[in-house]
This record gives sequence, structure tokens and C-alpha cells, in this order.
Amino acid sequence: MLVFAVVLALALLLTPEAAEPKRISGVASAQPTLATTPARPAPEPAALPEGVPVTEAGEGTWRLVPGSGHDIGTGTEVLTYTVEIENGVDLPAFDHDVEMILADPRGWIGLGAVTFRRLADPDADPDVRISLTSPGTARRPDLCGFSIPFESSCRLSRDHRIVVNLARWLRGAHSYDGDLAGYRAYAINHEVGHALGHGHVGCPAAGAPAPVMMQQTFGLSNTYLANLNRTEPGAAAKVRPDGLVCRANPWVTAPH
Repeated sequence: MLVFAVVLALALLLTPEAAEPKRISGVASAQPTLATTPARPAPEPAALPEGVPVTEAGEGTWRLVPGSGHDIGTGTEVLTYTVEIENGVDLPAFDHDVEMILADPRGWIGLGAVTFRRLADPDADPDVRISLTSPGTARRPDLCGFSIPFESSCRLSRDHRIVVNLARWLRGAHSYDGDLAGYRAYAINHEVGHALGHGHVGCPAAGAPAPVMMQQTFGLSNTYLANLNRTEPGAAAKVRPDGLVCRANPWVTAPH
């Protein structure tokens, strides 16, 4: 018995962990963990991007911005125009930006058919009034309306007015992914295109530059635009929901 006790004592000394109860530590593992950020949903293509503050509504009347009467372009068709800003809205550079866009050879003058003539006379009766307008005023039923519930510009044939939506002018469109200068060129060229008699068109081929008369403010996908336009009587048939998607392009003479 004495020998057995000695052997047992030696075994316990040599393997102390075997004689102690197992303990479960309450300290978390030091293994590195990967932080996960929930994916942000893609923005609605036609929605107004976030950005600078915008005057929601002006006074509903416009003031003429004085300017020179020089011609832009060499075409035989002359389109006279004035530049106006809604009372209650302050954006002094607007008329300069409009002139620079109209004078760009990538625009309508690049086709050689039209000359733009800015009228300086406040009593003049121009072919088109290019009018910077607050979004609240633009949404009026007698102006652009809001049947498609997104901010937009428009051309009104009855009083020869192009309503340029201030919110879009300051924030652009998701189609242009922050390219504000490009979007502004598109907005002017698109609405002036209506004044020249051109209607809406769709994307002609996958990945092609979008035609300037495509509704790029709302998106670059034919299917998306066709579905969006179902709220406008007669508009849905103008673009086929064929899945074609173009890339943003603000100019009439599109790059290849």
C-alpha cells in the first residue's frame, strides 16, 4: 500500500493539469473580426441627388437678364431667345452659362442649321424664353406639372418658355454622377431641342452615348423610362422597354 501511494503521488505531481478541474474563460477570443457595413441601396435614377440648398418657391414671375444681341452659329434658321430668372431666385451666372452652352460647337450650332440670337430688348417677343425657375413654381400644373413625381425641366410651346428647374440646375441628375457642368449642358440642349421641333427618343444601342433628346434627367435605361412615362398619356409609346442602356451624353454631336 505504501508503494502504491508513493506512485500515485508522483503521478499527480508530474501531471498537475489532470488533477485540476477545467475552467472556461469568460474573455472573448482575440481573433480579428471584419466590420460589415450594410450596403446602401442604389438611388432611384429619376430622384433629385442630394446637395446644396435650393430655394423651394419663388414669386412665379420672371425678370429679364440683360444681354447682348449677338448671333451664335451660322445656320439659316434663326431662333431668338431671352434669358430670364424667376423673381425670388438669385443666380447671376445663369445667363453666362446658357450662352456658353449654346455657343459650344458640340451643341445644336454644330449641325450648321441654326443661329441663336439673344434679344436685349425687354419688350421683345422671342421665339423662346429660357427661364430659370424654382422647383415649387416648375411643378405648377400650368408649367411642368408633377405627373411624373420627380423634379424636371420642360418646354412650354404655348408661351414659348423653357422652364429650367433650379433644383436640377444646382444638383444635376444621378445619370451624370456628379458631373454638374455636363448635366447643365444636357438640360439646355435637350429643352432647346424641343424648341427646334425635336421630340423624345430612346437609347439606340447598349453602351452608346445617349441622344440629347433622351430623358437623361430621369435615367439612361429604355425600360426604366418607358415604365416611368406610363403616367403621361401617350408618352409610354415613345420609348420601347427593350432593356437597352446608354451612357450619359450632353451634346448633340455625340462622341463615338
